[in-house]
Amino acid sequence: MSALDRVMLAFFALLAAVLAGLFLAVIAGWTVPLDLFEFSLLNNEYRLLGGVIALVFLLLALRFLLGSLRLAPAGEKQAVIKAADLGLVSISMPALENLVVRAARQVKGVREIRPRLDYGPDGLAIRLNLTVNPDRNLPEMAAELQQRVQEYIASTAGLDVPEVQVRIKGIFQEGQHRVE
Repeated sequence: MSALDRVMLAFFALLAAVLAGLFLAVIAGWTVPLDLFEFSLLNNEYRLLGGVIALVFLLLALRFLLGSLRLAPAGEKQAVIKAADLGLVSISMPALENLVVRAARQVKGVREIRPRLDYGPDGLAIRLNLTVNPDRNLPEMAAELQQRVQEYIASTAGLDVPEVQVRIKGIFQEGQHRVE
């Protein structure tokens, strides 16, 4: 959702809340809003202003109604491996994630891997969120992991990998017991 859509939605929600509050006040017995509404219908300038406000409210309602009915594009995102005379050869993102996990598991000290992939014009950008064993030098392990994943994806899928970001989210703690 764009920033403009968020602003319009906030304005729409505020306008709906004000109208609902006025409606509840009228139901509770407050007649001033009814008197103002009747006065605005009798005066041409106020009738024009009320019509503009109603038109804006209607357009916002239609905009959000149509926006909510818009379907997401079908299919999953894929990376093109090769464009040949007989057609495109592509690989799905889940399949690429499996390849990344397979390459990362070859590095000693990696316990858990959660890859995030982004395929763009420069190639495949990979972000790895890891849980690792505490017995390895972390910068060395991260460098080995970056190189291994980049080479494995390039050799198996034939994709350029301009970056492999490694984020260590946790250190695996084996069976710590508290002594009381």
